[in-house]
Amino acid sequence: MRTVLAQPRGRASRGVALALLFAASGARADWKVEYDSPAPLFLDRSYIFGSPNRIRRQGDPDSPAPLLFEAQIAPNLFLPQLHTGRFRSEHGEWFLTAVLTPYIRLRMLNTDSSPVIPPSYVPKITLQVAHLRVLPGSLAEDRPMRGLALAANLTVGHYSNGQDGCFFANQEGTDPDCAPAQGELPLNELTGSFSTNFVRGELHVRVAFGVDQNLDSAWLVGGGSSLELNTAIGSGGITEDQRRVYGKGNWGVSVLGERIWHQHRFRLEGTVSAPFGETPHRRATVSGEVAALPYWGAGFGVFTRYVYGQDSYNILFLERLSQWQFGLVFELSPGARLKAEEAPGDGGTRRPPGFR
Repeated sequence: MRTVLAQPRGRASRGVALALLFAASGARADWKVEYDSPAPLFLDRSYIFGSPNRIRRQGDPDSPAPLLFEAQIAPNLFLPQLHTGRFRSEHGEWFLTAVLTPYIRLRMLNTDSSPVIPPSYVPKITLQVAHLRVLPGSLAEDRPMRGLALAANLTVGHYSNGQDGCFFANQEGTDPDCAPAQGELPLNELTGSFSTNFVRGELHVRVAFGVDQNLDSAWLVGGGSSLELNTAIGSGGITEDQRRVYGKGNWGVSVLGERIWHQHRFRLEGTVSAPFGETPHRRATVSGEVAALPYWGAGFGVFTRYVYGQDSYNILFLERLSQWQFGLVFELSPGARLKAEEAPGDGGTRRPPGFR
């Protein structure tokens, strides 16, 4: 039943994404290429953190083991970005973006040998169409500005842990030559191979209000939704044994509130995600994050997050997780903080905080 419920969500997401793309194609045709300072909207962040909570791994004699640190390294490598229009114009501003992200997630345990357990490798490419505009009635000089950002992301990627062991603990050999052919739980969480290709669609919205005339302070509220499908197409695609346990895909929703004060940023964000089409059933995962990113940090900030649900670290997806995380977050890509002062003839090219 959960898979059936996910299908309308996928059709709705595709419909909204196609509507955005159609609207973008209907915008003014004076598309320009942005080489120096692309707008990094609704993309992955990088994190490094510690936690007082322990990590569970089936078959590890030290389990549950203390965590030394965990890192999510997600540099967003922009291809030249196309954009047209201006944020304050009648039709707003449109972006067409392609981003390569060599996403890596690694976890080091605080045991005698301080091992880095098999990392997660998630290379992917994201195609994004985004629209920014000033909301009607907010261009008067004597009142705060209000703005709107909409985006649709389509991501194609690969997710694996680089191991060649058998997927199930009762099997011997190396993947794909494992015996017995029909494996049984538990999983081989120490050296088991985990691999899938995926297609992911995302929709995002963000509203800015109370934007001051200097464009340095604002309130932001927004949210997003996602639908990800695992596929066996291509090298490294998901196997039927893994699909049966890991699932056909997953969905997620998020809400966000942010205060920007003199370009210092304070963010509160909550997410809910869950798989579908999996056996045995896994519960949803919820998380809440508080972050502070001072302007002088140039993109770096501090954060605290609580995660409750399932471990999202490659083959450990069956392990339950209740974890506090404390550490650093890096949110903006190099060059994205460049901000030229208004000059004669610019015509209002500057955008409010959170929209650039």
